[in-house]
Parts: sequence; C-alpha cells; structure tokens
Amino acid sequence: MITISNLSKNFDERMLLENVSLSIFPNERIGLTGPNGAGKSTLFAIILGQLEATSGTVQTQKGLNIGYMAQEAQYASDRTVMEEMTSGDEEIRLLMAEKHNLEDGHKADSPRYGDVMEQLERKGIYELEHKAEKILMGLGFKEEEFHKPIAHLSGGWQMRTQLAKLLTYKYDLLLLDEPTNYLDLDATLWLKDYLSKYDGTFIIISHDKIFLNDVTNYTIILEDARMTKVKGNYEAYEEAKTIRNRTLEKQQKVVEQKRQQLERFTERFHAQPNRASAVRNKRKQLDRLEEIHIPQEKHSIRDFEFPSTVESGYTVLTLKGIDKSYGEKQVYKDLDFEITKGQKLCLVGPNGAGKSTLLKMIAGVLPFDSGTRKLGHQVELGYFSQTRLDVLNPNRSVFEELMSAARQSIPQAQARTLLGVFNFKGDDVFKPVRVLSGGEKSRLILAKLLINPPNFICLDEPTTHLDIDGVEALTSCFQKYEGTLCFISHDLFFVKNIANHIVEVMPGQLKNYHGSLDYYLEKKAGIETPAANSKVKSPATPENKKPAPASLEDIKNRQLKEAHARHQQALKRLEEIKKETRALEAESKQLETESYVKSRFLSESFGRDPNMIREYGIRLKEIHKRMRDIVVLLDQLQEEKISISK
Repeated sequence: MITISNLSKNFDERMLLENVSLSIFPNERIGLTGPNGAGKSTLFAIILGQLEATSGTVQTQKGLNIGYMAQEAQYASDRTVMEEMTSGDEEIRLLMAEKHNLEDGHKADSPRYGDVMEQLERKGIYELEHKAEKILMGLGFKEEEFHKPIAHLSGGWQMRTQLAKLLTYKYDLLLLDEPTNYLDLDATLWLKDYLSKYDGTFIIISHDKIFLNDVTNYTIILEDARMTKVKGNYEAYEEAKTIRNRTLEKQQKVVEQKRQQLERFTERFHAQPNRASAVRNKRKQLDRLEEIHIPQEKHSIRDFEFPSTVESGYTVLTLKGIDKSYGEKQVYKDLDFEITKGQKLCLVGPNGAGKSTLLKMIAGVLPFDSGTRKLGHQVELGYFSQTRLDVLNPNRSVFEELMSAARQSIPQAQARTLLGVFNFKGDDVFKPVRVLSGGEKSRLILAKLLINPPNFICLDEPTTHLDIDGVEALTSCFQKYEGTLCFISHDLFFVKNIANHIVEVMPGQLKNYHGSLDYYLEKKAGIETPAANSKVKSPATPENKKPAPASLEDIKNRQLKEAHARHQQALKRLEEIKKETRALEAESKQLETESYVKSRFLSESFGRDPNMIREYGIRLKEIHKRMRDIVVLLDQLQEEKISISK
C-alpha cells in the first residue's frame, strides 16, 4: 500500500527523521508511538503529501483512498451531522443534494425524484445511514443530535463527527492522530472495541497502552530520528525490547569479562620477551572485541514520588444540598456527595453530563447556586485543570511559575533539580509559560504540585499531551501516592491502574461503584447490585431512590478486611523474595570467586595436567551458565517485587 524509502526530514538543524524506511501492507493495524516531538504527526503529513520530505521517497498505491484525522483541527461544515455522514461518497453526495433541492422545490412527486431515490437505494443509502447511526451513538451522540448543524457543535463534538465519518466509510487506509483526545471514557471503550474488530488498515497515534494493546497487530516506534516496526501490539514491543536489552546486557558482561582477562594477561606479561608474541595476539584480540551498546531510555518525565504529606481526617470533602445551573439548564439539584481518605476516585460518564462541573465544585474553583461545600480536617487541596492556563500564568517563566507555588523559599538548585525531573533542562526553565506545548504545561503543573504536595488532588485529564513514558511515570507516582485523588480521565491505562472507586456521572445524578475500572465494567455489563447505588438525589425522580441493603460502613469494613488480608499475603511474599535474593547474590559471589580462580589457572596452564585443564574448562562453562541464570532469576524476582509493591 505504502512504501517509504530512505526518508529524512529536518527542521533547521533538528533532524526528525533520518533515512527511515517502512512498508505498510493491507490489514495491518499499526500503533505509532514515540516521545512527544519525535515526528509522528510529521510522518502523517509527509504520507498525505501535506509536507515535503528533505530526502527520500514515499510511494503510495495508485488510487489509494486515505482517511485522516488530525490531532487538533477545525472541522468546518455547513451540513448537519447525518448529512456529513453520507457525504463521503461523491455520487451519494450529489444525489442527496439533488434530493434536498427537489424536496425544497416541492417536486417530491416528480419522476426525477423517484429516479434519485432509486439510485440512492442502489447505492446503499439506507445501510449507510444505519451504520452511521450506530457509530454516532457509540461515540456518544443522541438521536436528536443527528440533524444538528455541525457549525453549532463544540470543537470536541465536531472532532467526534469527523471520526464517525471516517469510520462510516471504507477507506483503504486510516491515519488517526490521538483520536481519543476528545472522547469520554465510555466512547473510548466503544472505539477500542470497534477498532479491535476493524476490517481494514489503519495507523493510530496514541499514548494509551491498553488501547494500543487491544486494537493493534503491529507497532512502529519513532525515536531519535529512527523508526522500528515490530510485529505485535505495544506489549509485544515492550517484551521484545526487554529481551533485547537483557541479551545485550549479558553480551556486554561476557565481552567485559573477556576484556578483563586479556588486559590482565597483557599487563602481566608485556615485559617478558618470551611472551611478546602472545601479548601481541592478546592485544589484537582486545582491538577486535565488539563494543556492546545498550540503548539508553529517554523519558519525558523521570520517575518521581510525592513526599509524605500531612495526614487528613477520614472525611476529606462533603457536598451537601448542592444546586448548580447554567442559565436554564440545571446540572445538579440537591446533590449530596462525600469523599473519604484514601479514595482514588474516577468520575466517568458522557461528555456534558457534568463531570468537569462536579470536579471544579469539589476543587473549589467553580461556585454553585446553593448548598454547602466543606473540606475535612487538615485537608490541603491541589488542582490540575484540563484548561492548563486556568492554573498557570502565561506571562511568567517556567522557573517563576514553579517558585510561585512554594510556600517558603527554596534554593534555586533544588527548584531546578525538580524541573529537571519533568524534563525542563538548561535554558528551558526561562521559557515563558505562554510558548509551552500542551505536554510541557502538563509537566509544569505536576512540578508545582510536587513542590508543596497536597494530601487531596483533583485532576482533570492529566494524561492529555503526555507520551507513553510520561503516562507511565504519572501512573507509577499516583499508585504510590498516599493521599486522596478525585480525577477525570479517558486514558484506560491510567484509570485501570489508579482508580479504586468509580463514580458514574449521569445528568443530575451520580452512582457509586466501590471498586476498580474492571469492577465497574463488570457491573455495567451484568446486573448491577443495589449496593452500587449512591447517596445522590435525582432532580427528576427523587422518590425512586431506594436504600441499599448493605450499609456503606459494612462495605467499607469488608473492603478493609480484604485489603488487610492481601497486604499480609504481600508482606509474606516480599520477605520470601528478600531471602531468595540474598541466597542468589551469595551464590553469585561464590561463583565469581571460583570463576576467577579457574580462569587464572587456565590462563597460566602451560605445562600443567591436561585432564585438570579440561575439567576446569568444563566447570568454567557451568559457572558462566549458572551466573547467567542467576541474572535472569534476580530480574524476575525484582519484577515480582515491584509488581507486589504496586
């Protein structure tokens, strides 16, 4: 379908792509990943002919029909949503335009109108509309919105319209640049399921590991101006990378051992004339030794942790009798809501249901019409806004913005070290906030939270604009965070690994799910238990609210007991891992000593017993094999330890 040969692209002195080659074949569902700024969107633009390469060629199959969704774009159209769905085929578009003209001219009873309708039927207009309706509903549209003018929709819903149109038609190749950015969690889950069964070819840019794992069968990694294509999803790529790095590490150890042996020999005998020939040979062997280079990981955010915070009371926040309206539209009426210590609570639900409104009221940045909001004992709140400039001053430098969050003076070196964790290095710290990219703004807000860590954090789409490494670092940090979280996110990897409580936000009401994302999805797929009901009054039908048979206190006690049992089991296994690790490390030291002795004997074996030489050689091979095995075992134990600690 597409063949890329020796492609290079640079902007001024910066090389984005350097001599990369790639072939794309039918039915490949490809995930394109790499750090922010690596050139992923640039590669799409070159394939589409929107951008000219510095050198190299891109050959596309003749007549190839490519559908493209940009990461950010204005989707201008004077059509309605459904009209746009049926405008992808030029013949259908012209026939539909003629149909509307005949109807507007009151000529629906003319012979031509019958001809047009017959042609539309032959072209499959009804099947096309039915398919479009299913896709639109999957992406969160309501039936009454199908005939709204696109120009009247918000930017996010316009992007959903474009995505729906791309999925409605059979394109030879789809290029999708961060298509989940404007989706809520339910729409993201629907899109994941749809693309996992997609009968066609696409390349998708995404930073969501779970999404990529479920929808792709090939992975392209773009990093350091190089491109690597791997068969399998992102998880397969990570496994291949781990195996490759371990193999390189083992090869590096073998080469280093050989180097040390040769250097010891030449150092010992270089002054002995009768060994001059042997020394020359050893030096030649040294010169021929291969240099094993292990690729260094580059991260947009280095691993970080929130320092210990002041311990809050059990009740972190209470909303009581909250009313909130925007003009005539009532979002909440008589809302009661409580967040307790240690909850990592994710707000889910369709766009427009009131998630951001609720989060902003919780964070104290949005006033409500009536009711009360009360923070618990010693609660210190931090807020991460989806609109980054809500919490950033565009006229300050990066360094000044960080320092503005410090409650007390801190050394400049300490502040710059913290900024370095979030990849602000050198003169980057003096850049004005207004020129930062979306990802850089996200990283700066996180740095501000870290300089004075709160014990209650509200996060609105914190992973947007972060690359996969950034999302992983953020996820790891909040897994270990000891405070309380309330957040909105459509990133499946982040939600699945962080949330221990889900609150479904529907128009005017909430429903609690006391468990993880998997628990929530299981309950949504099956019969929901009464225990999932929340203490929230619906403005429409308050009398329908039924009390749960199990009290919240009973549920909390049961969860605490289960958590305690899991904790004890984890502690026991961690102790076993420590013992196993100590035993393996002790064995490794013994083997290193024995290896050195036997290697020394063999290097000085001139004139010694040939049977003993052979025996020592066999034993040395056994030692090296066992030492390699120990390295693998220690790696496995370390991975298990990290997994349990999470």
